[in-house]
Amino acid sequence: MPRDLPMYASFPQAYVWLRPPIELAEALDAHRKHWWWPDDCEFPHASRLHLTLHPLGPLDDAELDQVLNAMSALRVHAFDLDLVWSGVWTRNAIAVVRPREHDGLTRLHAELSRCLHGSDPVRGWSPHVTLARKVPRAGADLVPALRWPVREFFLVRSWLRPHRVRHEVL
Repeated sequence: MPRDLPMYASFPQAYVWLRPPIELAEALDAHRKHWWWPDDCEFPHASRLHLTLHPLGPLDDAELDQVLNAMSALRVHAFDLDLVWSGVWTRNAIAVVRPREHDGLTRLHAELSRCLHGSDPVRGWSPHVTLARKVPRAGADLVPALRWPVREFFLVRSWLRPHRVRHEVL
């Protein structure tokens, strides 16, 4: 069914995420408190911080079941990410933290692309954690040495605006 039909506008969006452990989410939240921020920017709650591996768009329950089934066959090894850069991407006005390049993350992204889409990953993916939105500029602090033990990934259903933002881990 084409995704441009109005009925899909009310569907939540589906994503595959990496979700930091609570201690890391709290450390990222503490890091952003050392920045200078413009008055009208938006901060995701610390419990909603994540790294998006794949946006999947609006999916109904049957499509979500297919994704869960495809993901259940995927086996990847645990790895650790080092978060090494923070700053503002002015092209889309978001403040981010980025990990150092890591073969494990690249491999996971590629395996998910093949598993979910039957193809190699699209070029241009920039793994990051969004710290704030509506940030045309900000005074960034250097990110402290933060290690992220990646042990699992999640299928998430997200209700975004105009609803109250909510994420459901499936």
